[in-house]
This record gives sequence, structure tokens and C-alpha cells, in this order.
Amino acid sequence: MDIEIISDEFRLQQANRYSLWLYLSDNDCSFVILDDTLKLFVGIKRVSHISLTKTIELFDELSAIPFSRVSMALDAQPSLMIPTALFRQENKRNLLAFTAEFNEEHEVIEQFIPSLSMVNLFAVAPSFKSFIAPYFPKANLIHNSSAMLIAAANLSRSVDSNPTMGIRITDNHLYVCVFDNGKLILSNYFAIKTCDDIVYWLLRLCEQFGFQTSKVRIYFQGVDNLLDERIVALKQHFAKLNLLPLPDMFQLTPEIKAEAKEIFTDLFYLPICEL
Repeated sequence: MDIEIISDEFRLQQANRYSLWLYLSDNDCSFVILDDTLKLFVGIKRVSHISLTKTIELFDELSAIPFSRVSMALDAQPSLMIPTALFRQENKRNLLAFTAEFNEEHEVIEQFIPSLSMVNLFAVAPSFKSFIAPYFPKANLIHNSSAMLIAAANLSRSVDSNPTMGIRITDNHLYVCVFDNGKLILSNYFAIKTCDDIVYWLLRLCEQFGFQTSKVRIYFQGVDNLLDERIVALKQHFAKLNLLPLPDMFQLTPEIKAEAKEIFTDLFYLPICEL
């Protein structure tokens, strides 16, 4: 489902008070617009199965607006989370190469997550940076797994002491972060092809950590569509499977709140990545 809502609260003549948070994958482009002063989301858009032509048209439209900040979240490559205390700039390439394959010409990006004292490492192709440069020359590149990590961390502290998993499902990978008693114990990617692969890895993780499937809380990032075969398959095994809720530190205009679950809910956590 494609969706676009730009609230009447958005003032183009005051565009420098807003930040733009884009999410781009192989077949989906979404964004949210945040009023940085009021901490209020005033715009959302999702275009599924987007073509290159439509992407360029969207970038043309957005780049004409002088946002105070533009950040772009990517899913293209698995990333590596490490504690900030262990990060060394000169070692970042070797660290990422230990866990993920990427071409020699790719640039390794480090994204600091101050709220969790973590660094997220991921690789970006020069061709991609060249593609976005004419539109967003100062765009800050971040990895979408960071949003899920922050969301799961917040939820693990706010409900009960049961284990918490945040999962992000793409075409080829399952990202999982696991928190137990508010502490991060796993952040990892698993290769997937079918629904059975997703179920298998989550059941294996519960087995390895000694979690009861009836108690572990799992939050997924996807659109609120309970007919999705992946969600149906997971619900057969996990009683506490829920769509990732919206963050409570930001507000949404009424019309956006009514439709917010029609886009990936972890998009609303992207601004927290840089707090």
C-alpha cells in the first residue's frame, strides 16, 4: 500500500525547522518529516515497488526543500554492532570484513549510537553515494538496524523483565537483536529464503538462550498487515508477537497517527539514532 500524508502543520517557508528521515531499499522508499522544535512528525510517505524513475522524481521534489538535516537509512548490507569502547577508526574495515562480505571499493561507514554507547559499521558502494550526492550532498548515512536496536532497547526496559527481541525482515536477511533484563546479548543477521527459515532461527535463539517461547516478546518492523504469511507463521510459535509500537518521545499529528502503521514503524525511531 502506498501512502502520503503531509500535515497542515508543515510550513514550507520554515523548512529549516524540519528534518527529513529517508529509508531506501531495493524496492521500497519511505520517509518521515520531523518538526525538530516540537518533536512532532508532520509528514510520512511510503512508495512500495518503486522504480528508479520514481525514486529520482521523489528525490528531485525533496531536495528542493531546505531541511535542517537529511538522514538516509539503508538496508542494503548486513552491519556490525560493536561497543563504542572497542571501536578503532583504523580497524573498522577489518572488523566489518570479519562478519560481512563487501567489495574492496566500498566505503565503510561508522554510525555512532550515543544512547547505547554502540557503533554500527556498514559498507556503501561508491556508485550509491554518487547517485544521491546531487540531491542530498550532506546526507547522513545510517543503517536501519540501528532504529530497531534502539526501539528494542527502549521496550526491554519499559514493560517487564521477560526477554525482548526486535526483528527486521528483508528479502534475504533476518536481523535480530535480543535483550535480556535490559541488556543487549545479541545483534546478528541470518540468511533467509522462506518463512520456515525465520521461524527456525528464532526458535534456535530461544533454545540457545533458554527462553520460553510463550514469554519472549518479539517486535517486528513491518507494515501492520497480519495476513502477511511471515507473521502468520511466527504467530503459531510466539504468543507475544507484536508490531513495533510508535516511540513515546515524539508526537504525531492526528491524521498521521491514524495511518502510521501503514508504513514501517521503525522509521519513527530513526531520529533517536542521533540523540
